[in-house]
Amino acid sequence: MTGKDELFLLRALLRASDYGVLLSDSSRHDLVCNRRFCQMFGIDAEDTLPADPEYMRAQVLPRLKDPASFVRTLDEIYADPTRVCEDEIELTLPKRRLIRRYTGPVFDHDGKLIGRLWTFLDITRTRRLENKVREQAKQLAASLKNVSGRLVKVEDVLSQTQLQLIESEKLSAVGLLAASVAHDIRNLLTPLRIEMALADHDDPAARAEAFSTMRLQVDRLSTLTTRLLAMAQPGESEAEFIDIGGLVERTAEILRPQAAQENVTLSTKVSRRLPAVRGDSLKLDQVLVNLALNAVQAMRATAGGTLTLSANGQDGGVCIRVVDTGPGIPPNLRRRLFDPFFTTRPDGVGLGLYACRRIVTEHGGVIRVRSKSGRGTQFAIWLPRGELPAEEAPQVGMSTKSNKF
Repeated sequence: MTGKDELFLLRALLRASDYGVLLSDSSRHDLVCNRRFCQMFGIDAEDTLPADPEYMRAQVLPRLKDPASFVRTLDEIYADPTRVCEDEIELTLPKRRLIRRYTGPVFDHDGKLIGRLWTFLDITRTRRLENKVREQAKQLAASLKNVSGRLVKVEDVLSQTQLQLIESEKLSAVGLLAASVAHDIRNLLTPLRIEMALADHDDPAARAEAFSTMRLQVDRLSTLTTRLLAMAQPGESEAEFIDIGGLVERTAEILRPQAAQENVTLSTKVSRRLPAVRGDSLKLDQVLVNLALNAVQAMRATAGGTLTLSANGQDGGVCIRVVDTGPGIPPNLRRRLFDPFFTTRPDGVGLGLYACRRIVTEHGGVIRVRSKSGRGTQFAIWLPRGELPAEEAPQVGMSTKSNKF
């Protein structure tokens, strides 16, 4: 490429640049500028400047907001030929602009200083946007400060409201507890009355069995009373390892007389090897009694039926099922079964299933219900395995085929 071609290419690049460009020699003589430079400063000049070394300075100074500072900075830069510098200058003519200026030395192929390059970028719009964003940030900060103060006031109001709600909740909890206790006591008294009637039997064996069951129910009432007293002076309850198979069998024995009175056949299916479950046996007994009694009462509509209580290992825990052949639960009622105080019986309280779910959840388990109109209902309870060595795991009952939870 010839020197002429190189000059042509250089001029083409200068015309295409968005930066204003000015090139001066080592003696401060301005040699070349591009069209963008002339537009910024409102100067009528060609690419190659006149021979007068003061021409460009004479054109620029009247357009500056602070000419004296501009000249002082020029003298400092030219006093150090190798200096690299970047600053900002403000124009008042042809219109107010803020320009970012950069300058650095130019060397030839041999490393000899031959001049200085100046570039200029119009940052007026950028700075205006920065100032606008900065102002908006200040306004936002002030607004946030105001909102923060209001939130503090709201927090104080909420704290006072919370204290009031806690007191109200305590009263509500007392009412809920009273209704729940009444429900549990009634579930205990119903089979107790039946056993009292059977205790008048002439057969000594039947009478002895009735008295034994009555003592068991009285013991359960005593335990419930003790628990209520403990609630008045709460403390940590100790969990125990529970023989789920034995729990199912005992519940069946307690409910068998009442089931027979309602023409319900009660059977149990318990796997031989069940994982140990850790928890409160009385509470889990309460769950089984509630579910089984509900099933017996539901089968009154079909003049009897079959109630099956089963337990088998599943998914690392134990699954207990209460299955009846009653009329089933309508679809529109199933989603509300576990709501407190929801009941379809005129004499019901609506806390049995609510308490069942709460107790199962406390034990880390899950309770589900399946039901089809006219084809019975199944409640399934899954409880996690407790921490117990395998050699101590309870082994009771008979084997049965496992169903999915």
